[in-house]
Amino acid sequence: MKLRTESLEDDVLRERFNADLDEMQRMVTGALNLFRGMNHDEPLQAVDVDALVAGLRAEQAELGTRVEVTGAAAAPLQARPTALKRCIGNLLTNATKYGATPAIAIEDAPNELVIRVLDDGPGIPPEMLEQVFEPFFRLESSRNADTGGVGLGLAIARDLAQAHGGSLTLRNRAPHGLEATLRLPRVTHS
Repeated sequence: MKLRTESLEDDVLRERFNADLDEMQRMVTGALNLFRGMNHDEPLQAVDVDALVAGLRAEQAELGTRVEVTGAAAAPLQARPTALKRCIGNLLTNATKYGATPAIAIEDAPNELVIRVLDDGPGIPPEMLEQVFEPFFRLESSRNADTGGVGLGLAIARDLAQAHGGSLTLRNRAPHGLEATLRLPRVTHS
């Protein structure tokens, strides 16, 4: 299809076709990523959550974004390390896209580990706080090259949280911003 598109003589039409093909490619890639994210075959192991978060923080620093981290995990968490990194990474990616000062707060309790990812962005309309977890749902009415994505990050993050026996919720912060709360049980599960 790309080859045929390049043979179009009308420049405007060719650009439109290329944009549509690029969007289709992003959606196919996104769907494949969603299905890969739903693969829960990775074995559980003791995960140093503080080190995992430090790694994500360092990745953001390389991109020029400072992420404040408060709190710490008292002990390793039984989790799927790649899946957990992806879950928190997706939340942090959203926080850096929509806010200027992303932060992560870690709270440990005997029965659960709570990881909050916060931003100071515009937040989400209250009536859409659950809808944003649906695959391919985007708040923007049109594709935006600045924010990218196809609307799968939160769907994947919630699926991964639930696969760990946990939960992922969103709430708006005052005066603005969003808080994503990831709750993970401190129990062994399969």
